[in-house]
Amino acid sequence: MEVKHFAWLPKKVTSGKLVWLSTYYEYKNLYDSSTGRPPIGSLYFTWTETVKEKTWRLLTQQHIDNNRNIWNNPKGN
Repeated sequence: MEVKHFAWLPKKVTSGKLVWLSTYYEYKNLYDSSTGRPPIGSLYFTWTETVKEKTWRLLTQQHIDNNRNIWNNPKGN
């Protein structure tokens, strides 16, 4: 889940940067995307990032999940 916040007071995001009088994003995941396991100590994993960090993350993602057709299907069907 992605939640957009405005930092009226100084807020430290996950990368260690301070955000103040600007927008930042807070994310909550119910499971770890690499292992598929739920968190042990709470209900979800939480992390925050700035607008620039979000833009950089989205530009550098290497997902090709939506690029499936009969020519590049790994199963051959």
